[in-house]
Amino acid sequence: MSTLIHATLTVTGASDQLAACDERIKTLLIDEAYTGGFEEHHGDAALSYDFKVMGGIPFPAFAEASLEFPELTITAEWVNVAAGRRGRAQIAKGEITTHEEEAVALAATDVPNRHVQTAPDGTLQIAVAMMVAGPGRWAGYVINHERDALFEISREGEAIELLATDGAPDWAQRWQLKNAEDVPLKQPMEPRRIDKARYADLEQFTQAFVADWIWFRDAPAEKNAIDIDRFARYGFVVRDANVRAARLYALQNEADDGQPLRHSTMEKSYDWIIGVLTRCWARER
Repeated sequence: MSTLIHATLTVTGASDQLAACDERIKTLLIDEAYTGGFEEHHGDAALSYDFKVMGGIPFPAFAEASLEFPELTITAEWVNVAAGRRGRAQIAKGEITTHEEEAVALAATDVPNRHVQTAPDGTLQIAVAMMVAGPGRWAGYVINHERDALFEISREGEAIELLATDGAPDWAQRWQLKNAEDVPLKQPMEPRRIDKARYADLEQFTQAFVADWIWFRDAPAEKNAIDIDRFARYGFVVRDANVRAARLYALQNEADDGQPLRHSTMEKSYDWIIGVLTRCWARER
């Protein structure tokens, strides 16, 4: 039984060749045997084809077009929800130059203890990935559109302490609160080195979250090409750190007009943690 595949193929490179390449791709697709359709979202710097197809992606048409336009690169990203797989490939000069495929969870909401919120224009207000670090203690990664940090938050009774990094593998910032509703009080502290094993675990945890949700403006242009193009087409504002365009677009479709875009798999009992991180770290200047 064939399954539905969502795929986006983006063509970048010599801009003066894009129009001719677009015409050639459409001609080749006429003769390509595939079931489904696609929408075009082209810009001045890239061509983008969003496919919903049953069974398979029409790679041969794009590979042939790539052979005829060797100065262009085609990047394909796809998700096969039923099979729980996603992948990414690049085609240049008629050949697949890179190919990656991995298992993914069947729903975007399945990974626990994630919270992402942006303004309607896509500006990242706060994103948190968290794990339990011990009794009454949690640790993780927090980021907004300007900066990021590792954090550790502990609670004993009603009293709360928040520690955060500031560009080095040290706990360098500390806030204390009498309770979750208290006015945050930032405390001076000498930087305290994070245990090496704990830091390695947090870094690995962070990298997995970032790979799934975040892209950075200062990363290599070829790595950002798809997100940059989609941000321009969807009308989102590019900041230093941004939610991936595909994620942001999905959140936009779920939100009311003019309202923040939000995704959360945090347990309700952890709402206070998001509140503390927002009032302490996210509002720090």
